[in-house]
Amino acid sequence: MRVMLLLSAFLVFTSAEVTGQNLSCSDAVTLNGGTIEVASVNSGDDTENLQCALDFAVEAGFQDIFLSSSDYVIGGVSGRGFQGDIRGKSKGATLVTVQNGSLNCSEAIGTAMEFQVGNVSVRNMTISVDSPCADGNAASVIAFYSNADNCAARTVFGNVDRVVINGSGTQGSDTVIGITADVAPGCDSSAQKMLGTLKVNRSELSDLEFGIRTSIGGGGQVDINYNTMTRMGLPVSILNANQSTTILANKISFNDVDSYEASSGLGTTAIYIGSTAASPDTNTTTIKNNTFTDGGLSAGGVAVLVGQTDKGISHSMVVAGNTFQGVPANTAGAGLVAIDTNDGLISGNRFLSAAGTWIDISSGNASQGFVGRDILGWAVVANEFSGSTANTDISLGERTSGIIVGRSQGFPKVDDLTGENDVLESYTTSNTALAQQRSLLRPTADPAEIFHMQLMTLMRLVPFSD
Repeated sequence: MRVMLLLSAFLVFTSAEVTGQNLSCSDAVTLNGGTIEVASVNSGDDTENLQCALDFAVEAGFQDIFLSSSDYVIGGVSGRGFQGDIRGKSKGATLVTVQNGSLNCSEAIGTAMEFQVGNVSVRNMTISVDSPCADGNAASVIAFYSNADNCAARTVFGNVDRVVINGSGTQGSDTVIGITADVAPGCDSSAQKMLGTLKVNRSELSDLEFGIRTSIGGGGQVDINYNTMTRMGLPVSILNANQSTTILANKISFNDVDSYEASSGLGTTAIYIGSTAASPDTNTTTIKNNTFTDGGLSAGGVAVLVGQTDKGISHSMVVAGNTFQGVPANTAGAGLVAIDTNDGLISGNRFLSAAGTWIDISSGNASQGFVGRDILGWAVVANEFSGSTANTDISLGERTSGIIVGRSQGFPKVDDLTGENDVLESYTTSNTALAQQRSLLRPTADPAEIFHMQLMTLMRLVPFSD
């Protein structure tokens, strides 16, 4: 009985203490048990109230911020060390609009919702963005960063769940990124990489220059699952990472925007994975059970584009169970292009309609900045090419050897340029002459050129240390 009385007294005291804490916020920010609720205000700017709620949550240890109204307008808010959720009612019932011109993007990427270190989940809302920067440059709607004031503190656990992010595409004046996980601006992007995880689940991204952009070190886990991405410059980009990435059961449209400058390489590719001399030595990627749909707005669309420049790294890849939906207009692109990348498994995929080449594995040209090394360790097995109308289904290019192309795949048309690979079954034998003829028909930007264009575009977004 005495224990119960003491416990009751403690709970009453604690409750009174929490209730008595000074929020130092407007009346729009209230406490409801363990939840901080933020209501929208008639003035049309909810930035100050959301920032106040976030600051108080970090200071007092609250782990739940609830947007209780239906519509919000914000500029930039940020939190360091927040452990908890920022959530709305649902994707359809909570709309957050990022004000035009509200973010400072002059010295670094501007952010509408920025979280440094901590363990943060953004859930159940729609975020609308058009031209958020006051001074041009680029902005990220949601960003998970290491600690800008202490670059050694770099562990972040970020989660985006059931969130819609809608941009205005090329109609906006700024470069807009949906979700970023990277080193904080001012820290060394090579030696002080962000650690931790990123999970993006059951969300929808559209009309953005970049959808999900990551560069995590230390083998951190990245899960991009059950999302829909359409009309994007580049839906998923991974640069100079040592992360264990799983891209599972997404629906991604690519090559469905034709209004970007050709030199940017944007609007052509679904997933881009690149490395430079600044990259860690290892990386791991699994791409499974996704549907890639080619919009056919250029002749060179590529669903998955992977390459290495300046130095070779160990990048283990699994591409399995995906559906690649092509179009006859794509005469020079591909389903998967892997340049200077060893050790991969391509299995259980369906290739429908046409592409320039469905699978293109080769060594890169060192004079173009690629590593230019021997390519081995791949297996292409148990896929379905019976629905393909491509001129070449599988191209095994320069310096490839020992790559296995298995039986019972619908008799794919295989072009083995070296003749040193284990092609167990093919509709045609090696046809180097056909490959050379087709290369004359390609537009200016082939996949290798697109890779470099996109690399240069992405490098402009990389934070530079002071």
